[in-house]
Amino acid sequence: MRLGLFAILLCAVIGMSGCILSSTPSLNWSKNIAILATSQDSKFHDDNIHTQGETGPILSAEKDEAAQAEADKFTEAVLEWGKPQTLQQIVVKAQEGQLEFFAIQYMDEGGKWVTVKEVRDNIREVYRYTLKEPIMTTKFRLKVPRQWESRRVGGQKRSRRSESGAPSASEYKKIQEIEIYYALPPEPGETAAAE
Repeated sequence: MRLGLFAILLCAVIGMSGCILSSTPSLNWSKNIAILATSQDSKFHDDNIHTQGETGPILSAEKDEAAQAEADKFTEAVLEWGKPQTLQQIVVKAQEGQLEFFAIQYMDEGGKWVTVKEVRDNIREVYRYTLKEPIMTTKFRLKVPRQWESRRVGGQKRSRRSESGAPSASEYKKIQEIEIYYALPPEPGETAAAE
């Protein structure tokens, strides 16, 4: 008797959860707005997976010790728009091993970089991150360490500084594509179907 009641309750819970999950509309995404941006290397946002752009040195207007220390340890890939854009989903494509570590950042109204996500031990060729709430900004960047301790293949360092301290070519990481999207409002027919 109890087993039969349990089976009925289980079927009811599964059936209800299926109705709830199916009524949640999927998001429709905008076109890739990264192709509208300007940058130092347009190959990493030209909407062509077969080209590769490189991160570049961090160019800061500030010349204090903290800015210099950041420039010594990191490179960047910056996208800039003339007017504020809505960002909600970021897609980064790179060959395996190029972007194991990086930070996703945007510039706030005060001109400071705000970190949205710190990515560690990424071995995927396509990394996708969706923000809970969209943000508005005119500048977006990936901040990438010049070198890191890889956890792959024995943990050797991927790149080393030369004796002079100048960055070697391997410290600039190759990016195939940066894509940025925002959620579009649902179509009128979709909201009626969801209710």
